[in-house]
Amino acid sequence: MITKIKANKSFRGTTKYVLEKEKAKIIGGNMYGKTTEKLVEQFTLSAHLNPQLKDPFYHLMLSVPKTDRDLNDDELANLSLRHFANFIVLSRLKGDEAQVKQPDKRIADTKLNQLVDEFIETELPAYDFFIARHSDKKHDHTHIVGSRVNNLDSKSIRTWNNYAHSEHSARLLEREFQLTPVQSSWESKRKAMTRNQLERVESMGLPGEEIMRRAIEKVAVNKPTMPEFIERLWSEHQVKAIVSYYSHGGVRGIKFGIDIGSVNEDGSPRLLWKQGGNLNKYKCSFSKLQTELGVNYQPLRDNAEIKRLTNLIELAPITPINQQIIEQATSNISTDNLETLPKQSEVIPEIKTPITQAQSLELYRHYSLELEKELVTDRDKQVAVRAIQDGRNDLEVAEILKASPANWNQEEARALVLIAKNQLAKQQPSPEAQRAEQQHLRQKLLAIAVPVGVELINHFIQYPGKDSLKFKHSSLSKQGKELVLTHDERGEVFRVQVNRNPQGEIEYSVVNIGEVKQSDIETWQKAEQILLEYLEHKQQQSVTRNRGLSR
Repeated sequence: MITKIKANKSFRGTTKYVLEKEKAKIIGGNMYGKTTEKLVEQFTLSAHLNPQLKDPFYHLMLSVPKTDRDLNDDELANLSLRHFANFIVLSRLKGDEAQVKQPDKRIADTKLNQLVDEFIETELPAYDFFIARHSDKKHDHTHIVGSRVNNLDSKSIRTWNNYAHSEHSARLLEREFQLTPVQSSWESKRKAMTRNQLERVESMGLPGEEIMRRAIEKVAVNKPTMPEFIERLWSEHQVKAIVSYYSHGGVRGIKFGIDIGSVNEDGSPRLLWKQGGNLNKYKCSFSKLQTELGVNYQPLRDNAEIKRLTNLIELAPITPINQQIIEQATSNISTDNLETLPKQSEVIPEIKTPITQAQSLELYRHYSLELEKELVTDRDKQVAVRAIQDGRNDLEVAEILKASPANWNQEEARALVLIAKNQLAKQQPSPEAQRAEQQHLRQKLLAIAVPVGVELINHFIQYPGKDSLKFKHSSLSKQGKELVLTHDERGEVFRVQVNRNPQGEIEYSVVNIGEVKQSDIETWQKAEQILLEYLEHKQQQSVTRNRGLSR
């Protein structure tokens, strides 16, 4: 449950807001009045018993997530009454028992419940309060408006540590009423929500910042690598995580973005962006993701994949997050609940809006070009293959196939999609073949790039302070005795330590090597040709100068 508490001085403003809200109704309390005027009159009489009290009443709120079971009026009233009683009893405790943030010191639950039961029977009637239910939003919640003044002895409820007491009470009630357990702010090291955020919870559900915090904690629970963390945060929760780098290659920071429903002038989504350190000072900066949440990051292993994901995610369209799913998926981050979470695509989604019937027909015509002479079943298998290769997801491909003259139903269209995916899978080389091919490409690249790279560095880096050459999509640099090639999108392609043997020949040892593509080798073959032409031109210039001097 989410809880809110504030000591106020204006009975009228708060009572009017709580009672006159749409679909609000009183479900509990001990006051004789039912209207704002009558309730304010009774509260005012109570406040006169302790005129020195600056803020004479408390306003508490309890919000039960929509994903929990529905509570009827009696259950909500009982829940709220015990919350108010828990809070008052906790405020009276002293010494170690009052340290609710420390499990080894605070009062035992059984003892607290016993004290609360006694308090409800004997003293609670001395405090004026009413409980109202609001059912106008996505989630039910209650407001407890109560006097801080005891009508019998004029003493007041203390305000010290009131938010911690309120949170601890909520944890007890979650167990007692079998509701979804939530960590308190000090347990999760999460900053408590501000008053404005809590008011947004009441009016609109979880705010964007809280959705992102909960999604981050949910994804990090199994201590993934940093690329896995970024990919799952997007594919499972539609939260964008963008890592930025300094020019020298070190990580500058990480920011998170989510669509909260606002739009730009052109109608495109305007995302809420938060820097990791600002989103939650304890957990969401790039370094704290590792030290606090256990996300595993190794620069040499991860940077290339992080940059690839960043390029995909920055360009990917984003849709507003489903509030109910995020509340269900993140309300309890224990691994016991992982099996019950809604299963979502492991692939970064690129198209979220369903295609129309007209679009399906147009796409079917596009993908069936030059297949008109094929039998309709064979043709539609190829249509499915082409659509999948074009990046269409399963549902879209099925919709396209339903536009076929064969009039496939949904089940038949999905079967064709499965056949097409199996066909494509068989066409893919085995993992062993892929690894062998990659190893071959790496050896081929190093054989040409290292000697050519050394010559390029020697001939073109001639000024103090300059240590790199910039190419079209990559850069080559010397870092001490290491030669480093970095691709703009894929990150570090290779890093080798270079030496010359006694015969003057170049030798190297591999420090790190990433993904290599055939295009990399083609680029260096061109670089080798350019280098040879350059050296030949320099040699001709040298011959010409020597001839001039000899005349």
